Amino acid sequence: MDAVRRIGLAALAGALATMALAGGGCKKKVEADLVLVSPHSKQIEEEFERDFRAWHQEKFGADVRLRWMDVGGSTTCTQYLIRRYGRSDTSGIDLYFGGGGPDHKLLTARGLTEPVTLPKDLLAAVPETITGVKQYDAQGRWYGAAISCFGILYNAKLLKDHNIPVPKTWADLAAPAMFGRIAAADATNSGSARAAYEMIIQSAANWQVGWERLLKIFANCKRFTGGASEVVRDVANGEVLAGAAIDFYAYGQIALSGDVLGFTLVRGTTAFTPDPICLLKGAPHPEMAKRFMEYVFTARAQKLWCLPAGSDGGPQTHALYRQPIRRDVYATCAGRMLPGLVDPFEYAPNFHLDEAKAAVRISRLLGPLMKAAAKDSRTQLSAAYKAILDAGSPADLRRQFAALPPDLASEDIALKTAKRLADPAEADEITAKWQRYFRTKYEDIIAKAKK
Repeated sequence: MDAVRRIGLAALAGALATMALAGGGCKKKVEADLVLVSPHSKQIEEEFERDFRAWHQEKFGADVRLRWMDVGGSTTCTQYLIRRYGRSDTSGIDLYFGGGGPDHKLLTARGLTEPVTLPKDLLAAVPETITGVKQYDAQGRWYGAAISCFGILYNAKLLKDHNIPVPKTWADLAAPAMFGRIAAADATNSGSARAAYEMIIQSAANWQVGWERLLKIFANCKRFTGGASEVVRDVANGEVLAGAAIDFYAYGQIALSGDVLGFTLVRGTTAFTPDPICLLKGAPHPEMAKRFMEYVFTARAQKLWCLPAGSDGGPQTHALYRQPIRRDVYATCAGRMLPGLVDPFEYAPNFHLDEAKAAVRISRLLGPLMKAAAKDSRTQLSAAYKAILDAGSPADLRRQFAALPPDLASEDIALKTAKRLADPAEADEITAKWQRYFRTKYEDIIAKAKK
């Protein structure tokens, strides 16, 4: 009986092997022609993959198989790549698509991106700077594929119910009327949140004024969210009245929620920053990766960002609500673009971002500073600000509330301190002192306000 069973099993195994070789049964794993890591939404991935495959078929007469590595937001994607390169000279990934300028600059500084020379006609259509912000690396190690800006998403219905005017400036989010009624993303997790907070600081008269405004915004928060997209959901769900938001998150939510929501681009304080693409070091499919980069900067691909779904030249299924980087697309698509999108070349916000300061503060300072001043002492921060408001906002308490530790007291000193945070051991010591400083300060304000 055992012999019969063995013969039967052997015959079955042989049959299965024959089926596999013939193409039946278990299918052989299909290898990708291009591997990308991206924090972009599934909708963006789907539309760009569909159109790239069609473009590639037309130009090269062959289909392309893409594989998307979806590991999380921009900060998560960047750290994921750094970890992979810590084990090998290649990440096994060809392109990093999306993620924000600071993340691509960080990878470039670590030698993890490769230079790519775009065709002259494509590069000529991409502006070198917008509102003072560089849109691509001079050596071709990253290029802005789209642009983004920050503004204020608000729940118009709830504002009306509470008789609060629509927020038009960052200072409006710091107003007493917003206490306990807004949300902000955790800067330790969200690169876009750090970029937004840097915009708030730089749009103020100086470092101290900008920090005080930002701290009041944190004090007004009902909660800190894990990511920037959660702020948008909180506003849409009526959990809070308003919050800082990336333009495309806001426009996409407004499209779903209708006129219940509104979005303010804060004129005079808006910088348009690149959302890049780069070729990664040791890419397994470098030639195909360069073809995808070339495709992304064609007028054809750029129209996918801004035109309605189903329109001539637009995406097939999903409206993406993104700002193209090519100047000519704003002219050729004028009058047809999705509502809310603006022409950054005509918007003229009269604001120029200091990229050198932004690079240091976004990459090193704002995350740990928010953690020490707001996240780790959230209860004490809100209680201190509420105590000041209840006491009639006396000048001495307001000055104490806005005060910074000695190693952050001026912009120059703060930038020097930020650079020291590159050393993990020193960073732990510095941030621990900050945490004690802010918590003690808030508790002292609460005690003084009660007298």
